[in-house]
This record gives sequence, structure tokens and C-alpha cells, in this order.
Amino acid sequence: MSTEANQDPVSKDPTNTVTPGGPGTTLVARIYHLVLALLGTSALAISLWRNATNPEVASPLDGISFTLSYFTVWSNIFTLIVAWALFANPRRDDKIFRWLRMTTLVMIVTTGLIYAAILAATADPCGPGIYTNAVFHYIVPWATLLGFLLFGPRPRLTGDLIWKMLIIPIIWLIYTLLHGLVTVQRPGDICKPAGDPLATIGDPDNWYPYPFINPEYQDGAPSALIPGLTADGYAGIAINIVCVIVMGMVLASIWLGLDRLLSKGEKPTPLD
Repeated sequence: MSTEANQDPVSKDPTNTVTPGGPGTTLVARIYHLVLALLGTSALAISLWRNATNPEVASPLDGISFTLSYFTVWSNIFTLIVAWALFANPRRDDKIFRWLRMTTLVMIVTTGLIYAAILAATADPCGPGIYTNAVFHYIVPWATLLGFLLFGPRPRLTGDLIWKMLIIPIIWLIYTLLHGLVTVQRPGDICKPAGDPLATIGDPDNWYPYPFINPEYQDGAPSALIPGLTADGYAGIAINIVCVIVMGMVLASIWLGLDRLLSKGEKPTPLD
């Protein structure tokens, strides 16, 4: 019997792949990505269902649109696409995969960092939201990073991805700011007790998912991501966004460096 016949099917990919290695490592990687994908997908389904059926929204579609205004949800959705792709083939490689891999690593780790540093202190999840909050903000971000470090696949990242990874975040920002400009009713918070004004649907008003992109959050200004670095209205939002972009590009540079370091200097196979 030929040696090629005994190979793991995914190892026939002609792409240069340092990690994962043999069939045993590939199997462990598959299981890891599957568990991550199942956890994240279940949390996403619960979150969409919970917000669509919230009695304190104008309609189920409104509930879904509010959910999809969160960067957290976008970062988790695209990260889950990558996780399912890696479950199917832990050695996957193509141009779209490379771009999504870099993009989601930056987006999901940014989600975890900003939530832990800024948003967690005021978060008050309840019921199924305790599960979705833990999965979205803790499990998926750090399990994704760990999976990248343990299983790669690598080498996959290239220098041009440092700026190309901005495409999806920019689309999210445009969508969310436009959504906020449309006069919408703030959804009622299902975790607030009866009688709390926040428990019921709000009056028609502009709504933004985060205080640092809300131009009217505090006296006509968004909250500052960096204390003291603020301005009124959209100028303040621009300052915050520049801060996030700089952090994202630093993270992308770190992921590129780690991809090369853990590949022992090997570079990704050029793709046509």
C-alpha cells in the first residue's frame, strides 16, 4: 500500500503547514474547534431568540436589529464561521480564510479586552443572558486565542492583513451609527425589575449599543475610552475609534509576529 494512501485526508493540502501536524494533532484540533463552535452558536441562537421575543421591543425584527448592532455579536459571528471552517479542515488555507482568521483574531480579542476593562463593571446579565454573556465575552475570545496558539493553522498570516482586517469593523461601525441615527425606541431591559424605567420600551430616541459611540451619552459627548481624551459629539466618537483602530493594528502585528515565530520563520505559501 502506498504511503499517500495512509495519509490523513486533510494533510493532502499542498499548503505549507507547520501546525497542526500529524493525524493525532489534527483530530484534537477538530474536537477543540467543534466545542468552541457549538458553544458560540448556541449562545448566538439564545441571544437572538431572547431579544426577538422580548415583549419590550417594537417587533421581533427590532429585537434582532438591536442585537446585531453590537460589535460583540459581529465578532462572535465571524469567529464562529472560522471555527466551523477549522472543524471541517484544521489545516484550511485560502485567501478568504487568511483574511477572516486575522480579522476575527483582532475583533474577538478586542471584544474580550474592552469588555473586561470597560463594560464588565456595569454589566448585569440575568437568566440565559448569564450564559450568553460568559460565552460571548470570555469563552469565545480567549478560547479562540488559545486555539490559534495551540493549533494554528500556520503559517497563514501576512503583512497586508494588518490593514485588510479593518474592513468588517468599518462596515459594523457604519451600520451601527446609521442605525442609531434612525429614530428608534430603546428596547426594554429584561433584566431590570418591574417599575424600573429601563425595564420598559423607551420613548422614540436615538440608540447606540455602547456609550463610547453615543454622541449624546454625557452632556453631548460619548464616554472616553482613554480618560481625558474626549470631545463633543462625533469628534469624540472619532477619537475613540482611532484608539480602537490603533489597538487593533497593534494586535494584528502581534498575531503576525506570533504566526511567524511559532512557524519557526516559515512564511505562508503564496496564493494566486
